[in-house]
Amino acid sequence: MKWMPLFLFLIFLTSSVPANDLTQPDAATPTRFVVMGDMPYTDSEYALLEQPDGAIAKAIKALNPPVLIHLGDFKRGRLSCDDERYKDHYRQIANLNPHRTVYTPGDNDWTDCDRFTFFTRHDELERLTYLRQLFFHQDSYQLTKDIAGLVRQEGYIENARWQMGSVVLATLHIPGTNNGRKEILRSDTRDALNEADYRDQSNAEWLNQLFTVAKSAQAAVIAFHADIFDFDYTKPVCTLENRMECDGYRMIRDLIKSKATQFNKPVLVIHGDSTAYCLHQPYPEIPNLWRLNVPGDYIHTDVNQILVNPKNRDMPFAVTGVLNPKPAPAVCSYSFLGNPFILLF
Repeated sequence: MKWMPLFLFLIFLTSSVPANDLTQPDAATPTRFVVMGDMPYTDSEYALLEQPDGAIAKAIKALNPPVLIHLGDFKRGRLSCDDERYKDHYRQIANLNPHRTVYTPGDNDWTDCDRFTFFTRHDELERLTYLRQLFFHQDSYQLTKDIAGLVRQEGYIENARWQMGSVVLATLHIPGTNNGRKEILRSDTRDALNEADYRDQSNAEWLNQLFTVAKSAQAAVIAFHADIFDFDYTKPVCTLENRMECDGYRMIRDLIKSKATQFNKPVLVIHGDSTAYCLHQPYPEIPNLWRLNVPGDYIHTDVNQILVNPKNRDMPFAVTGVLNPKPAPAVCSYSFLGNPFILLF
């Protein structure tokens, strides 16, 4: 018997959720938080994030946000993935907003560590194990200690969920490089693809749980690294029979669309990984679903403050920079390539 596509199987996954997992939401107070990703890539960006004099570090401290979310890629993909670099960036991230920072991994942080560079190449799965140990299992800086009610997924520690006011937020571990399904250069290919399959299953379970516990909330926020909206229409969904020549994001993209439609309240998807800084509604038929591609990737050196006001149905998510206070662009433009366009999927 042939295997059914992963997304058809995973969409029906359900998990038990404690009845007291969330407090009663407060819809009267707008929710605010700060989000960043794809940074630092350069020495100058590193200096902007360094305490006590870095401009972005000072701006975050002045805002004193209840939560800072880092979407991954804390270094350039071509830079070394050695332990000392990881420890240094972990320290820097932890000091930006002590004990109130949620980190989710990016591809530069592990899947790309096997590329040809001037530095030592690594087995990407070994780097993932070290990353989990540093940021989640050991976590000597206690990144999330003061985020009330934060829970992590059993068996997949990277994924987190918490509530602020009337908004439920969650992170998913979704890296670039087709969700870790291509450019497997040093790890055993079967092991890397098994990891990708387990990641897809875990993310689907966590997304289902998010919308289960969000039934009494007024809005939902989903944060991860990869630009799942940058895809190839010719590629099929990944299955257990086709694990590489496929769209590694189609399953989770379709599941988000389905869940947002059923939720029928504001949903914000936040990601990095690509260069088009923008906030827009990617699907006209799902007007409650918004997508924010945060600054970074050399092009826009800034981080975002986000205000969530579910009562404002036309614009429930207000996004501005902390260095440049202008609102996020509504046009997703890759103009640096010489061919600007608007992404409408």
